[in-house]
Amino acid sequence: MTDQEFGPDYCSASVRNAKPSEVRKVFAMSARPGMISFASGMPELGHLPADELADIAAGLLRDAPTTVMQYGGSTGEPSLKEQLIEVMKIEGIENAAPENIVVTTGSQAALDYLSRTVLDPGDVVLAESPSYSGALAVFTSNQAEVVHVPTDDHGLVPEELETTIRQLRDQGKTVKLLYTIPSFHNPGGTNLPQERRDAVREICRREHLLIAEDNPYGLLGFGGRVNRAMRADDDNIVYLGSVSKMFAPGPRVGWAVLPDSLAKVFGLQAEAAVLNPSVLSQELVATYLRETPWRDTLTKYQDMYESRAKAMIAGLEQHMPDGVRWNTPEGGFYVWVTLPEGADSYELCMSAIDKGVVFVPGTAFYTDGRGANEARLSFCHPTEEKIAEGTRILGEVFTEALG
Repeated sequence: MTDQEFGPDYCSASVRNAKPSEVRKVFAMSARPGMISFASGMPELGHLPADELADIAAGLLRDAPTTVMQYGGSTGEPSLKEQLIEVMKIEGIENAAPENIVVTTGSQAALDYLSRTVLDPGDVVLAESPSYSGALAVFTSNQAEVVHVPTDDHGLVPEELETTIRQLRDQGKTVKLLYTIPSFHNPGGTNLPQERRDAVREICRREHLLIAEDNPYGLLGFGGRVNRAMRADDDNIVYLGSVSKMFAPGPRVGWAVLPDSLAKVFGLQAEAAVLNPSVLSQELVATYLRETPWRDTLTKYQDMYESRAKAMIAGLEQHMPDGVRWNTPEGGFYVWVTLPEGADSYELCMSAIDKGVVFVPGTAFYTDGRGANEARLSFCHPTEEKIAEGTRILGEVFTEALG
């Protein structure tokens, strides 16, 4: 035995500088009995065809146990890639080839592989203001600097993007990547119009800036609304997909579509990290997409999420005090709330928790300290009745604090 300790000082700089996720902190609180959670991004799974999934899993284990329980290819199984290509065609992507697809253990892993593929310490990643906290954690852990680009009610503002790129390069900084969630944004709830998508693509092409298009909510537009993916019009965009929201997160299946120039090196990063993603999970998802009416199930979820979003907007309109603003989402899971200047959403969250409601303070979605007067409310998991009760409680908390 030795009294030597391997504590924080022994860890790498990226680990020493890592900060606990505020989303995960409040997510833990949301598990308390009786808590109404507007914090969780968990999809509703009540419409899943459980019996069919059980039969699929049993069939795979019965008929091909030595395949699905074995190691697989490092970039994913051909059967799944074939189905993912068909899924992406719904959003206009006709140019995805199997050799450009890397299957990952959720799209969060794809973000990490991409970061390790293209980012050096000190490189700048541009992200929306606000942006997905999980991506921010990945970029900062890889010692990149995240700079937030201004947004409005429609999402990323192309003129602000162009100005930000030039200002940073004038300062001698290396701007390497634009990370964007154009469709039904997390956390902002915005949906980028087609003309802005085209403008953003053109700016990044002209400025030689790689785009990472993260698209976990693309098939969750209300009323079946589908946007044209940015990748559909540019082979040099990195497209990140996931089955977690449009099917279920349990299998942990995501994927990336890479430009020809990055596919091989990205695949090497994936292989180094996990060797290969689960064959069983991939074949389960592939069979689900191939053999079940999954789009009918998806329609049920689209309708349900739309009803819950309407319930949340109605509750906010009824109960929120003057000076509180929010967007009206067209899809996805989230409503973004802006409070008057000087308000502290973290303190409001703590007060709401005491009364049985939890949400995520806005500071979780920035790296520069902003967001104190902002908050993300999620409507994906609570029922309409719980949403009505939760917004009533939030109205009381906000009114008491804001006057």
